[in-house]
This record gives sequence, structure tokens and C-alpha cells, in this order.
Amino acid sequence: MTLIRIRPADVRDKDALKSLLDLSWLTHWAPHVHAASVMRYRGERPAHGYVDSRLQNFVVAERDGVVLGMFDLDASYLHAIHVHPEAIGSGLGKALMDHAEENGAAVLDVRVFNRNAIDFYQHRGWQKTEECDASEMGTPTRSITMVLPRNGFG
Repeated sequence: MTLIRIRPADVRDKDALKSLLDLSWLTHWAPHVHAASVMRYRGERPAHGYVDSRLQNFVVAERDGVVLGMFDLDASYLHAIHVHPEAIGSGLGKALMDHAEENGAAVLDVRVFNRNAIDFYQHRGWQKTEECDASEMGTPTRSITMVLPRNGFG
């Protein structure tokens, strides 16, 4: 397997990132929300506006020139981290989290239904601090705030 390259995103990554975020949402979130929320997502494509507005903050992970993951870090707050479903378990998520944590990631929010992500974060030392009501494209859900004590929170 080729090495993972982690680098800042640039404008040439826009389409790949939009596709990655759409696929990630449809794979990980859509099974846990109402059908109307999935239809709303498909109509609004919020990931596209997100990429357009925050691209300068993204860091991508690629193999053989193909973008397979990303994260968005704003000071210590990790807004998002996504890995292509076919790359889960390949070390790409670990490499992204290592990089995010080395650059100060210390707070994130995760949906309660995203058990695999919660387990991944807890295995890395992240701790739950609070749970609150949230919405995912109109479907009520819960969100958990997690902190990484070794990076100054908790």
C-alpha cells in the first residue's frame, strides 16, 4: 500500500471534497435520519457550500493523488473529519487525527448515532463532556461534545 500524504487542501480539491463529504453523509448519517431529511440533503447539498466556504481551513489525506479524507480545524475545534468509506480501517483516519491533534485539536462534536467515530475518539483518549439536542437535516438527534485532555481541555 502506498503512503498517505497529508497536506493543505487547495482549489483543485473542491470537487473531490464535495464528493467525499456527500458520500460520507449518505453512508454514515442517512441511515439514522428520516427519509425527508435524506431528500432534503440531496436537494440542498450542504456539503458543497461548506467546501466552498471553508476550503482554506481543510487538510486532506491522499493516496496516489486521490483525496480519501479531510479535516477542518479552527484553533482547537475540530469542525469535521471524514474518511472515504472504503478507506476506513486503512490507517488514513489515524493519520488525519494524529495530524489534527498535533496541530491542537482538542474539542469536537459527534452525533450519538455515530458509534464507530465515538469509539475511535475514545480509544485515542478523547472524553465525553456533554450531550445536547441537535438536528441533522431536520431529524432530531443528540450530539456529544468530546475533549482531548492532553491538548489542554477537560
